[in-house]
Amino acid sequence: MMNCIAIDDEPRALDIIKSHVSRIDFLELKEVFVDPFKAVSYVRENPVDMILLDINMPDIDGFDLLKHFGKKPLIIFTTAHSEYALQSYEVEAVDYLLKPFDFSRFLMAITKAQDKITQSNPLSDFFFVNVGHQKKKIKYNNIHYIEGEGNYVNYYTESGKVMVRSTIKETLSLLPSSTFVQIHRSYIVALPWIDKIEDNHVHILDTEISISATYKDNFMRVIDSLNK
Repeated sequence: MMNCIAIDDEPRALDIIKSHVSRIDFLELKEVFVDPFKAVSYVRENPVDMILLDINMPDIDGFDLLKHFGKKPLIIFTTAHSEYALQSYEVEAVDYLLKPFDFSRFLMAITKAQDKITQSNPLSDFFFVNVGHQKKKIKYNNIHYIEGEGNYVNYYTESGKVMVRSTIKETLSLLPSSTFVQIHRSYIVALPWIDKIEDNHVHILDTEISISATYKDNFMRVIDSLNK
């Protein structure tokens, strides 16, 4: 699970961010701030993974505000002004969202941030799950898809099925969003293993998985973004 805060002097802008974040299972919005200095105090005591940061604010701009943070979290700028784009990359911002931005564009920015976090982990190509009294290593690129069954999930991998006590939501938060997408309340699929998408079904090897209406729009946005 990745967490963040949002800083913007416009309450309406914060409401839009809240709405977008609520649609992303692996992202938690811890707090929102119209007062940027209260945000600085919060981050000093509550480290966060990422900050969604407005640039033009009455008392201080977003670039100057960055200097007040200790260990700087990942930054995604949110602004109505395009002229700061170059400066945002000079301070190594993850992305630059020009208002008004829709959910699809917001999701792309969040995915970039999650990928940066994943890449910074030296063990990012695998993880361990509890299976009985042992911990089993699973490589991300060996997972074909994941099926939820109540309080358990089944990882279908190149070497077979692995059953783990967990939920689909908990499992999704462990996986890089650039590779794994939920397409049904009971299924997460690995994008590299998809052979085709046809008639609201995903085909992976010999398995056909239904795409539910709830997850279809987000799934197709992810698929379309791969071609850009």
